[in-house]
Amino acid sequence: MISKLKPYLRKLVLKSYVLSIIAYIVVDILTGFRYRQGNYLTKSGAAHADRDLEGSLSYIREVIGDYKKYSGLDRFYGSVAEVGPGDNAGVGLLFLADGCTKVDLVDRFYSKRDPAIHASIYQALFDQYDALKEVGEYHYGEELEIDSLNIRHGPAASAEEYFDTQESYDFIVSRAVMEHVYDPVLALNRMAVALKDGGYMLHIVDLRDHGMFSENFHELKFLEVPDCFYSRMTSWSGLPNRVLITEYRSALDKLPLTYKLLVTCLAGVGMLSPYLEYRDIPADLKKQSLDYVRSVKGSFSKRIKQLPEEDLCVAGIYIVAQKSADSEAGTRDSSLD
Repeated sequence: MISKLKPYLRKLVLKSYVLSIIAYIVVDILTGFRYRQGNYLTKSGAAHADRDLEGSLSYIREVIGDYKKYSGLDRFYGSVAEVGPGDNAGVGLLFLADGCTKVDLVDRFYSKRDPAIHASIYQALFDQYDALKEVGEYHYGEELEIDSLNIRHGPAASAEEYFDTQESYDFIVSRAVMEHVYDPVLALNRMAVALKDGGYMLHIVDLRDHGMFSENFHELKFLEVPDCFYSRMTSWSGLPNRVLITEYRSALDKLPLTYKLLVTCLAGVGMLSPYLEYRDIPADLKKQSLDYVRSVKGSFSKRIKQLPEEDLCVAGIYIVAQKSADSEAGTRDSSLD
């Protein structure tokens, strides 16, 4: 709705904190109505809409490369579930090229796409990876069709619902998706059950507001919205759920996982490269972020204001977790390091 307003009206609405809240609530109501009617189409997740072919291929390789780099794995195998693949199944194809036997792509929404663009991406991947030729022929109509790759959309494919009826995954992965899940803690709990012993969860989570307020205000402005209003802005629309590192850590502590949380981004600082555990971040960057948080946290919602300041600094995380039959709940800093 907001994007359909005339440019000057859109700018006027988004420059007002109160009008922005009202507009996001209206968008959420309308999105919920369409969703309940079976319309799962969204413009979000269209990662390849503005990329040329080589840019798309580079992005797909980067996603797989990050999963390997920070998990310490050389290759993937067995069965994989990718949550929120967006508009393209290219990452799923590279899982198959790596040696996986089954890849499930699950997404609550259906991202808008140009079939011609994606057909060219798939053809390029099959041309460049000999291992894909052994997987079998593929067909591409409205969606990619290949025997060992399954694609699902809609309510039953939401992260909360899908993993309630699944089991025996070697890997469950996502990139910038968990922040759009309505209840990521419930999703994590069900994913942990769906993992095989020794299986991995790899989730890159962007804890920022994705431009909701930060385009016209400071980057943590969205943390000022009272919880009662924020839930009405995000329950259907897929806007960031505002679940922060505190809740993720608490959830992981209760699960039979060995895990580490890497920080990908700091408020008031920006992206980190490489990603680091908070304790390993240079002191000057931590101070810069803490000073920034302290300068704006006075207006945060009551609940969020009570969270540890160090947690409020964390604007992005990478969850690397492994399930073991004999692991204690929430074991940190294991050999995953």
